[in-house]
Amino acid sequence: MVLAPELEKHFPEELLSLLRTAGDLASSRGWNLYLVGGAVRDLFLARLNLDLDLVLEGDAIALARKLAEIGGGEVVAHPRFGTAKFRHQRISFDVATARSETYPKPGALPVVSPGTIAEDLFRRDFSINAMAIHLDPIHFGALLDPYGGRDDLERGLIRVLHGKSFSDDPTRILRALRYEQRLGFHLEANTE
Repeated sequence: MVLAPELEKHFPEELLSLLRTAGDLASSRGWNLYLVGGAVRDLFLARLNLDLDLVLEGDAIALARKLAEIGGGEVVAHPRFGTAKFRHQRISFDVATARSETYPKPGALPVVSPGTIAEDLFRRDFSINAMAIHLDPIHFGALLDPYGGRDDLERGLIRVLHGKSFSDDPTRILRALRYEQRLGFHLEANTE
């Protein structure tokens, strides 16, 4: 499924241009860049969400700095987690290096290591937030949905991705209830 027309309709032109530039920069370095999480979910729900999260199979901080260098803007980097906040005028988004996480004990900060987009999506809270859209020029707008988030959106389900999800991050319990109420969804049986 290709969502380029929806992205073009949904996002302001200035933001879309920055996303395309970021995708071009990533591709020129052999990296893959994706729009992930709530913005993808809300694109399917026809809700405006400009709180964007990008995931890069590469060095997210370097990409954010290069984007600021060529297009203006500022970057706040968080090297411990391989993330950066990019700001340009009224636009901002988070860029993170694709990663996997392990939790030394329930509720602890994760131990982060570089990973693939599939691993990065698997560490997310719910299937409806574990979808990604390619931003590279060749595959721009192509959906990546390895955990069935689109089907869960259509069925109105909130579903965790693995059995340790709530012990890894107990705040997911509150987020599940918030999504259930805000979206009018219900908890999938195993999640409940």
